[in-house]
Amino acid sequence: MIHTLRHIVQRVSQAETVERSVDKLVSLTRDAMQADCCSLYLQDGKGLVLCATKGLSPDAVGQARLQVGEGIVGTVAQREEILNLADAPAHPAFKRLPEAQEDAFRAFLAVPLIHRRKLVGVLTVQQCIARQFSEEEESFVITLASQLAPELRERALTRTFQRRQQHFSALCAAPGIAIARSRLARPRVDLNQAPKRSDHPEREWTRLTKALERTAEELQVLALRLGEELGQEGHQIFDSFQLLLTDKTLRRGLEQHCQRGWRAETAVCAVVLDTVRRFEAMEDLYLRERAADIRDLGQRVLDQLARRDEALQQEGHPIILVAREITATMLAEVPPERLAGLISLRGGVNSHAAILARAMGIPALVAVDGARLSQLSDKPLLLDALEGQFWIDPDTALVKQYRLIQRSREQRQADLQQGLSLPCTSEDGMAVSLQVNADLHPEFEILGQAGVGGIGLFRTEALFMSFSQFPTEQQQERYYLKVLQQAPEKPVVIRTLDVGGDKPLPYLPIREDNPFLGWRGVRVSLDHPELFLGQLRALLKANLVVGNLQIMVPMVAHLDEIRQCRRLLNQAVAELTQELAQPVPTPPLGIMVEVPAAVFQLSTWLPELDFISVGSNDLTQYLLAVDRNNAQVGEQYDSFHPAVVAALDSIARQCRGHRFGLCGELASEVPGALMLLALGYRHLSMNANALGAVHYLIRHLELNQLAALRQSLLSARDSSEVRACLSAQLSQPPLDKLSR
Repeated sequence: MIHTLRHIVQRVSQAETVERSVDKLVSLTRDAMQADCCSLYLQDGKGLVLCATKGLSPDAVGQARLQVGEGIVGTVAQREEILNLADAPAHPAFKRLPEAQEDAFRAFLAVPLIHRRKLVGVLTVQQCIARQFSEEEESFVITLASQLAPELRERALTRTFQRRQQHFSALCAAPGIAIARSRLARPRVDLNQAPKRSDHPEREWTRLTKALERTAEELQVLALRLGEELGQEGHQIFDSFQLLLTDKTLRRGLEQHCQRGWRAETAVCAVVLDTVRRFEAMEDLYLRERAADIRDLGQRVLDQLARRDEALQQEGHPIILVAREITATMLAEVPPERLAGLISLRGGVNSHAAILARAMGIPALVAVDGARLSQLSDKPLLLDALEGQFWIDPDTALVKQYRLIQRSREQRQADLQQGLSLPCTSEDGMAVSLQVNADLHPEFEILGQAGVGGIGLFRTEALFMSFSQFPTEQQQERYYLKVLQQAPEKPVVIRTLDVGGDKPLPYLPIREDNPFLGWRGVRVSLDHPELFLGQLRALLKANLVVGNLQIMVPMVAHLDEIRQCRRLLNQAVAELTQELAQPVPTPPLGIMVEVPAAVFQLSTWLPELDFISVGSNDLTQYLLAVDRNNAQVGEQYDSFHPAVVAALDSIARQCRGHRFGLCGELASEVPGALMLLALGYRHLSMNANALGAVHYLIRHLELNQLAALRQSLLSARDSSEVRACLSAQLSQPPLDKLSR
């Protein structure tokens, strides 16, 4: 039975067109169940239409139609439950469709196709004899429907949208509008892929030669882009990569594999893995460690072979980056000035890549309905990340309309950003600290504005991701010094390494069934004190020059973790004081509150901390048990859920008299910022593009008059009521300017 199910699903998925896929479904299902008839009805916005059948009249396909609730098929759709009838014509809901010619059939089994709580269609099986279908047959059809509902939903939408001139819906991950050509960012190709043969050895060797050349060029560009951050050791690694690419033995092995009739990808896998095994077997530790470099190099060559849109890789062309799932690594490999927008077919609105897109001000869509990667290769796109939609090859009139909207938004954003030259104080004179969340490159100009209070979150994992091995203490020190010097008179909160979950390091593989509940954040740091001490020492030495450092530790769930971090920080201070023969100040130490355990323990932890900052992204994820990267449950990830509101309020009440704030994405949304201000938060850190709007909000609010709003928020029964409370406040002038 499992084999039959797998066979049907595979054949349906591999069909080239929607029509062929549904035809294969009904044909294979009828044969598997030894039935007389199998039919598929799909929802098309006007009701249910017969899309494929084996047993009913072929002329009825596209013609036979039922409303939801009409006939037995419509009843199944309305109730969203299976129906097993021994004599269908005797059922009170039965409706004869003359064009279908189904008078000969008695036994009837129908199951609804549902994907993400939305009806896709109804699959029916019929027989001429009057009998009840068995439990095993019911189970088979239910299982088949559950596996095929996503595929049929996607294909049905594809067909529908093709009739609507290639228009697709998605979730907005970062607001904005982009008009540019697409470029596919393909995921890393597996070095252990199955071998494939070729009848054109010369062509394969030519492909491979070009891939080797492009890899060398790419490595050179990366080395130049990272510049001084690489240091001598980093440049040596890039130099060794270049030597490997020109190594005669390696190239001879690659060419021989192509000449023997293997595809270029197979040649790379075979030669690289063989070389890796030989290096791993060597006694010399240094040479053994080079095996990882060879593996990484082979991966890069495979990536080059997978890229088909070479023309778009030339400098100067703005692109909309498209992938099955956008990763932070993909973003890092494209110059920011070339990124007009992002489309991720999968993923959630609060994935790490989505957060980076918001921080960079790049319009982004995720969880696209109905589109396939093959449709989006090297195409003109119009991306509307305000309403959650995009068009392939849009017409001139539509482009002109969106150009006007784009210019209007840019002007409004510029006007709001100009207000940052004023101090961030409310109408009733209360000061609020607005700070920036930053990754590799802090927002230099904005940090000099009077209304910006410094860097509230600097994520160090982006630095670690830019290396092919752990950066040295000296490399880190040079980089942290540059960061601290961007805001010499303002606090800079640097978060210690936070990898794991959706932020793996290529040279620290973490393979877990449940990565968000696994080895990540402070757990990695404390399990590797040598790495943690190296980072602390680098931070402390950089701080000697500027003196504005504050250190924040992520993912804390136990008091002992705080004490161990404090002990290691004191150890690093003592070591450097002795080593440098000068006093080394101990910077403030804080934690991110993002694990629910921290919310309940916070009052007992505060005496051992200098400050706390709420990480609303992970806190929401853990409170609601919703993976923020999973598009299937994306609609349930909601930072305005009453449980999240209650947790944020509890944190604020426990922290009275202590310094506390929030550095999650919630602060970047105007309604979210208003909610936080009502709950008592006075330190907010957000992406740079949100600063102007939140600054305007604060300067036009009387913070002492928000007690009633706080009570309304805490009394709300669901997130819609929370949003309604906030919308009512924001609809009043002059705040209504922010929602126009």
